[in-house]
Amino acid sequence: MSDTTATGLHAGRGLAPGSLLAGRFRIEAMLGLGGMGEVYRALDTTLGIQVALKLLRPELAARGDAFERFRQELLTARQVSSPRVVRIHDLFRHEGQWLIGMDWIDGEALDRRLDRDGALPIDDAARIARQIAEGLAAAHARGVIHRDLKPANVLLDRNGDALIADFGVARSLAGSDLTQTGAIVGTPDYLSPEQARGEGADARSDLYALGLILHEMLSARMPFAGGTASEVLAQRMLRTPPPVSRLRADAPAWLVRLTDRLLRPQPAHRLPDAESVIAAIDRRHVPRDWRPRRSAWIGLGVAATLAAAAAGAWWLRPAPVAVSAQTTPAA
Repeated sequence: MSDTTATGLHAGRGLAPGSLLAGRFRIEAMLGLGGMGEVYRALDTTLGIQVALKLLRPELAARGDAFERFRQELLTARQVSSPRVVRIHDLFRHEGQWLIGMDWIDGEALDRRLDRDGALPIDDAARIARQIAEGLAAAHARGVIHRDLKPANVLLDRNGDALIADFGVARSLAGSDLTQTGAIVGTPDYLSPEQARGEGADARSDLYALGLILHEMLSARMPFAGGTASEVLAQRMLRTPPPVSRLRADAPAWLVRLTDRLLRPQPAHRLPDAESVIAAIDRRHVPRDWRPRRSAWIGLGVAATLAAAAAGAWWLRPAPVAVSAQTTPAA
C-alpha cells in the first residue's frame, strides 16, 4: 500500500501535490517550512484563485484551551484590513490536521533578498520600512500585536512592495503551554528588550523589531552582531546600538535618527506608534527626543543572565518561508 492516501497526506512528509483538501483546495507545491509548520501554494477551486495554506503542527491542537486561544487570535487578526498585511481567509480541518488559508504573494521573503543582495539602496529601505509601518498601524488599530516580526515574515511581491505575514500566530503561542512542547514560533534574533526581560509586548515591541529590520536593510548586519544570542540580548537591554551611519556612511541623518529612536531599550523612549514612523519617513524628519539615550541601568551580569534565559525559551529559529500571494477578498 502506498504511503500516500487518497486525500494526499504523506506519512510524515506533508501534503502531496495534486491532492484535494476539504473538497476545495488543490495542493500545487510546498513553499517552505516555518515555525508553525509547512506552507503550500494551492488552488482554491471554488474561487479559481491561488492561496497559501499553512499546515499547523499537530501539537497545536493537542490542548483544547491553547487551540481556542489560537483560534480567537486568528479571528481577531482576520479583521485587519490593509494592503500591507497578508489576509487570513480560513481556518479549516482536513484528515485530523488544521490548516490556515491566506493570501498567496507572488514574490519572496525579505530575508531571502537580504541574503542575496546584502544592504539595500536607501530609497528601497525607507520605502519597505514605511510599508511595514503601514501594516503595523492597521493591525495595532485593531489591538493586534505581531510579536514575531522579522524579515522572514515580511513578503515582497513582484513590484518589491512589502506585506506582513503571520499576524495572530505568534501572540497566541507566546504564553501558552505549547512553548513547553516545542511549538515555539519566536527567535531571539528580533526580540525586543522587554520581551527578553519577560515583560509584556505591546505595539512598541513591534516597532523595535521594525528598527532591527531597518538597521539590517541599511547595513546588512544586525546591531551588536558577533556575540552569542545571550550577549546580543544583554546589549539590547542595556543600550541603544551605535548609529547605523558607522556601517552605512551614505545613510541620511534623518534615517539614522529614525533607526536610533526605534531601537531604544525602553519602550517609552521610542517613537510612540507606527503612524509616527510613517510621518517621519514622509517628512524626512524625526522629532528630537527630550529623554536621554541612556537606558535604565541594569547590571551587565544580571542582563546577561536574563538574556540567556530568554534565548533558551525562544530558541527555535524557523526556516525562512517564501510565501507568496495575490491579494484577494477573504474567502
